Amino acid sequence: MKFNLWPFSRQRRESMETVPARARFIRTDSVGKGELRLRSALCRLGRAPENDISFDNDSVSGRHAEIYYLPDGSFQICDVGSTNGTWVNGQRIQSQLLKNGDVVELGEVRLHFRVGD
Repeated sequence: MKFNLWPFSRQRRESMETVPARARFIRTDSVGKGELRLRSALCRLGRAPENDISFDNDSVSGRHAEIYYLPDGSFQICDVGSTNGTWVNGQRIQSQLLKNGDVVELGEVRLHFRVGD
């Protein structure tokens, strides 16, 4: 049996559903970076330009982390072997469910997670 969405498969499909909730990051480490919206059920974060959200910062790995929109409506962030780690509310994580207001750090990049209006 093959499943289309994480945690059973990390393959991206062109027809992947969009995220119905208004999920976004607010970047606070740099002035004027604004909101970064999560637009699909699998959102890749990193320095490489092919990521869904890309950061021009050497402390962020090329492929740093992935965020999954889960069937129950929650969001999970997973580090994908980054050099400087993925941190949520000051704790280094490998995988963690995100809550509204969580502070996520990818190297020197600081993001505040928001869901809803």
